[in-house]
Amino acid sequence: MGIAPGEVDAASVRDGFGELVRDQRVAAGLTQEELAERSGLGVRTISDIERGRIGRPHRRSVDLLCHALGLARPGRDKGPRAASAGQGAPAATPAATPASTGRRAGGAGQPPVIPRQLPTAIRHFAGRAVELRILDELLDQVDGPAGPTLVSAITGTAGVGKTALALHWAHLAAERFPDGQLYVNLRGFDPSGAPMEPPEAIRGFLDAFGIPPQRIPASPDAQAALYRSLLADRRMLVILDNARDDAQVRPLLPGSSPCLVVVTSRRQLAGLAATECAHLLTLDLLTSGDAREMLARRLGHELVASEAGAADELIGLCARLPLALAIAAARLAARPSRSLQALVEELRPAENRLRALDAADVADRVTSARAVFSWSYGSLAPPAARMFRLLALHPGPDITAAAAASLAGVSPAEARQLLTELVLANLVAEHEDGRYRCHDLLRACAAEQACRTDSDADRRAAMHRMLDHYLHTAFRAAVLLTDADPPARPPAPVTGVQPEDLTTRSESYAWFEAERAVMSAAIGHAARYGFHRHAWHLPQVLGEFRIRCACQAG
Repeated sequence: MGIAPGEVDAASVRDGFGELVRDQRVAAGLTQEELAERSGLGVRTISDIERGRIGRPHRRSVDLLCHALGLARPGRDKGPRAASAGQGAPAATPAATPASTGRRAGGAGQPPVIPRQLPTAIRHFAGRAVELRILDELLDQVDGPAGPTLVSAITGTAGVGKTALALHWAHLAAERFPDGQLYVNLRGFDPSGAPMEPPEAIRGFLDAFGIPPQRIPASPDAQAALYRSLLADRRMLVILDNARDDAQVRPLLPGSSPCLVVVTSRRQLAGLAATECAHLLTLDLLTSGDAREMLARRLGHELVASEAGAADELIGLCARLPLALAIAAARLAARPSRSLQALVEELRPAENRLRALDAADVADRVTSARAVFSWSYGSLAPPAARMFRLLALHPGPDITAAAAASLAGVSPAEARQLLTELVLANLVAEHEDGRYRCHDLLRACAAEQACRTDSDADRRAAMHRMLDHYLHTAFRAAVLLTDADPPARPPAPVTGVQPEDLTTRSESYAWFEAERAVMSAAIGHAARYGFHRHAWHLPQVLGEFRIRCACQAG
């Protein structure tokens, strides 16, 4: 026998809201799944409420369940009171809130609109265990008392899997946000070159709540105020994907509400951390193990295990970048008779790599490594874009701001500023204090852009400045280290070179140690590109350091 709305007495209130929901659901002949469909809540949420595992249900969830169960006014008032009784809060009938705007928008007797805007879940997702755990920890903060909206910004270079991580986690956490999930692609780095303006995104969100057009204010400011009001008492997840910068994001943040906003961007969004206390989560390249697991999920564990060596080389050629690995796997899946080794041989030449990852059989403007890199590059100011191009001329594995200054023919202060801009754009990483690098696919992109934009003479002049920088700094260091005759003095450096100012033996040792790999690469670079004077002079000055190291070892 069911409980009629008017028979909800004080004993029912003391027994808790979960028991009330269960009794009313059973009396209505509904399964938990059917009640979930009516209310817009998740089945797990309803189950947890009925079993008392959620002892403090959000008032919005209470209201949705009472509405879905069709309780008359006396019983509907008791529902929130029962929930409040379980919280130790004073009983009170919920006041009209902005959420009622959504209910009225659907018409009398219609259930409230619960936006469920998440795109399709990501298949073959692999890795990112640490990042998923960090995002899970944010949920505990959302469970706390309402305050300023919690914001997490996932940043990283193009193709590193920011959107994949955000959507994979969002689907896992969706039931923790019973009032719905909003999603928008802000087109911050889009082939059209036109990022979405915040008012357009807000209008889309208002439509998602089912607000009739005639009830939406005309002014963008009023629309933004209505958007914040709608979210004020709702527990929602808001995904702001592919943001261009902080200014595009700020108008889309709710006010004080139990919401979590997850932003993805190729820029670091340090301003959000400073002004909105956003949690910054920077994605690096996949680990080798996670990259192998990603390939195995896409191609099959047996294939990857049977060609383990080729799989590992493919991972290296793709720089452990998720987008590049996905494109490579798609190319192989499109031609199942082809071996992993054959694909590796096609990708091995550096000059062919981006072209091979831009093939017409799998790539479009969204799934093209070359295209997504070019959108990031296109957002740079001209001086930073030039620095990015010139970095492709450096032999690697990394570069200091001092060497970058000579490479570009600018002051050290300007070089640091330009490198910082590239770091903020996630086109370069500062992997150690004062040392910068980018992965091989980005270097290939920079080299392509340099060939398109800079003349042969300009590129050769930049290489000359770079080699002069290392030669003359190494000569200064060698003079400080030698007790006998110094090495032969090299010709004066060309205009724009600023050798580093070393004054002590300890500084000289430290410089040679830090630049050991770079110097070896520079010698090969000089020989390959016809800088013969540098090719014999660099080993000569480097020899003094090696002699000193050998003497110390002896």
